[in-house]
Amino acid sequence: MSLVVPAAALGLVAGAGTRWLLVRLPRGAPVPVGWCEAGLAACWTAVALAVQAGRLDPRWAALLAALTWLAVAGSATDLLVRRLPNALTVPALGLVLVALVPAGSGAVQRGLAGAVLLGGAYLVVHLVSPHAMGGGDVKLAAPVGAAAAGAGWALLPVVAVGAAVASVAVALVAVLAGRAGWGSRLPHGPVLLGVALAVVAVAVPGPRIPG
Repeated sequence: MSLVVPAAALGLVAGAGTRWLLVRLPRGAPVPVGWCEAGLAACWTAVALAVQAGRLDPRWAALLAALTWLAVAGSATDLLVRRLPNALTVPALGLVLVALVPAGSGAVQRGLAGAVLLGGAYLVVHLVSPHAMGGGDVKLAAPVGAAAAGAGWALLPVVAVGAAVASVAVALVAVLAGRAGWGSRLPHGPVLLGVALAVVAVAVPGPRIPG
């Protein structure tokens, strides 16, 4: 039986629920109709297609589903209102850890350590330069670190360095395009989430769960 149609339908429903939730969160974001629905339907369809074609071990499907949900919801709020609500970022850590359970206890343990390491690194940057790193980014780093390390230790530094490089590149493009000035604070959440999703999606297609 094809997994694609159920995955797309679940994505639409989850997207609608996510948009409803984001609007009603304390200091939430008025996300336009279709943003979350289309994003999650497309992402979950891609995950289902990869599993069905044998390119993705089903044990990693839950992690990619959780990470794509966080990427869609977090990017929408950060782009629209320049904010990552606690009610979104804090529960996301638990969601990612639960999504790692099918991959085994080793993945969950790596996820817990990755959350501490990346969250701690972002916290240090925030304490040194609050303008460069917001509190919401620090909280978002915990579930992102859990997803990256849970999928494999080597992915954690790749995500951390990749997000930093990508942020500099985005800032440079924004300045050159006249969309921002030097020293402007640009949303970091979508960059961190995009890099993490790309790295994890590329790293876990094989059938073997790393030890």
